[in-house]
Parts: sequence; structure tokens; C-alpha cells
Amino acid sequence: MRELKKQLQQKIISPCYLFYGTETYLKTRYTQLLKKVLLEPSAETMNMDIFEGNKQAISTILDSTETLPFLSDKRFVIVKESGLFQAGRKNDSEKMADYLQKIPDTTCILFLETEVDKRGKMYKAVVKNGYVAEMNGLSEKELLYWITRECKKNKFEIETKVASYLLHIVGGEMVQLEAEIKKLSGFLPENAQATTYDIDIICTKSLETKIFDLVNAVASGKPKEAITIYRNLLLMKESPLMVLAMIIRQFRMILQCKILSEQGEPQIAQKIGIRDFMVREYLKQAKYFSVNELKQSLEYCLQTDVDIKTGKQNSELAIELLILRYGKKE
Repeated sequence: MRELKKQLQQKIISPCYLFYGTETYLKTRYTQLLKKVLLEPSAETMNMDIFEGNKQAISTILDSTETLPFLSDKRFVIVKESGLFQAGRKNDSEKMADYLQKIPDTTCILFLETEVDKRGKMYKAVVKNGYVAEMNGLSEKELLYWITRECKKNKFEIETKVASYLLHIVGGEMVQLEAEIKKLSGFLPENAQATTYDIDIICTKSLETKIFDLVNAVASGKPKEAITIYRNLLLMKESPLMVLAMIIRQFRMILQCKILSEQGEPQIAQKIGIRDFMVREYLKQAKYFSVNELKQSLEYCLQTDVDIKTGKQNSELAIELLILRYGKKE
């Protein structure tokens, strides 16, 4: 992405772009940078079209790309989650891929996708005729640097260990991190040093962090605390089935991390697609369980899910019983 940023700063513009991946913040940020280079603010209304979803007719998109810009050098067409980069729209994908070889000099097309098939004709067409950037989550090191920089921009300081705590509490989504940093900025005096206490009283925990706390309370023999966390989630209108799905994911991640750790795998985070700080936290929880206990926990959770969905158990009560079953008495 450094190369992309450098090109945009130098106003080197490709006819078409593909930004894909899971990190919404990065896709939004680079979309804004591209728009800033292409269009004056006063020209946006007349020279920018946004198409979203896989139901958009290709003919409508192409009509927009063929329209000459009005009082501007460029026209900017944004196509979001089109489905053109995956199986299912073969004819449309081929038609658009062919078109990318002859885009008018007056038009720039940006595709924003979560998932793409790199073997597909559309992906290859953008690689050949434009610029492709994968925008997934940053590494832990990159995120900590970014958090420090964002805090400075918001006129307060944060140490690396406190930034790491913020990352644990809020999670790794940059959009949410940005929002929580702004909340801290509104609370802290200018040039103040943020503390973990400030984060605890100001920042909103991610659902993943709350589930982590719930499982941690169960594992460390604090079922009353786990039940309290669970009931608070219900008060916040979280679905019992969503909570159960997150608990299942948590146990699965703990199990994977434990097995890989015991096998001596040095790159656990990369192997299962999570960040390093989460691996450390999962391995802490793994100490409370044997591999067999984790497998049994997963089986019981999955059976509870089946029982709820088939009407054998009430959802709220079933999950409370699950928590009590695996929480040792205090």
C-alpha cells in the first residue's frame, strides 16, 4: 500500500483499481485519497457514481463509465461488492473484463470487494490494466504504530503497552479503534498520557473481548462472573445464538492454538489467520484445559446449538447451563 500511496501523491492514476480485503478502514481511506486526486469537491456531484451490490446491471455501470465528465478532467465510478470477482456472474464478468482494456481516458473505475478469485478473468484484467491492492488487517506491530500516530493526531499520548491494551479491549478493526481514540481525545486533556484506567472507563469493549472475558471467567472457576457477563450481553440485545456462536469460535481458537503450540509451530497467528496478541491470549486460556477437555467443550457447545435450533432447549437457559457446566465452583 506504500506504493499505492506514493503513486496517488504523485498523481499517477491508473484507469481501474481493485481494493479488496476485510479492512473497511483502509478501503475507505484509500478511496478518499483517490477521489481527492481525481475530483475537486465541487465536481463530485456531477462526476461520481456509486454502484453497490451484485444486482446492478452491467449496462448501467458501463453507461456511467462512458459518460463524459462535466467541468472536470475525470469521472470517478465506484463499484462495491459486485460479485464480478467470484463465480456466479460469468457473462457479466467477461463483459466487464473486456471493457477494462478500453476504458476512456476520462474515466477511472474503482472496485471495492471483500473476497476475490485471483484465477478469475476480472482479477487478471485489473492486474493487467490497472492497480490491485489487498487491504486486510494490519499486523500487530503496524496497528500499534498506527494507534500511537492516531493518538498524537488527536492531541494526546499513549505508550506502546497501553496501546496494546487498547487493542485487546477494542479489537483490531481500525474503524472501531479510530472511534474509540476520538472518544479518548474528548475525555483527556490536551497532551495527556492515556492510561489503562482511561481505556476501561471510556472505551467500549468489542463483542469478541466480552466473549473472551466470559470464557476466561468460566475457565478460571468464576461461573457467577461468567453468568453476569452473559446476562449483560442479553441486556444489550445480543442474540443468545450469536453469543453461543462466539463461544464456539473461542473454544475452537483456543484448541487450534494449543495444538499448534504443542507441535512447536512458530507462526501460529499466520497459520490460522489471527493477530499475534490474540494468540497470546488464547494460549493463556489454553492452560486451563487439556486438548481432550477442549474437544469435549466444543462437542457440548455444538450439541447445545443443535438442541436450541431444534426446540429441545430454551436458548437463554441452555447457554447458562453450559456456562455452569464448565465453570468450577468458586
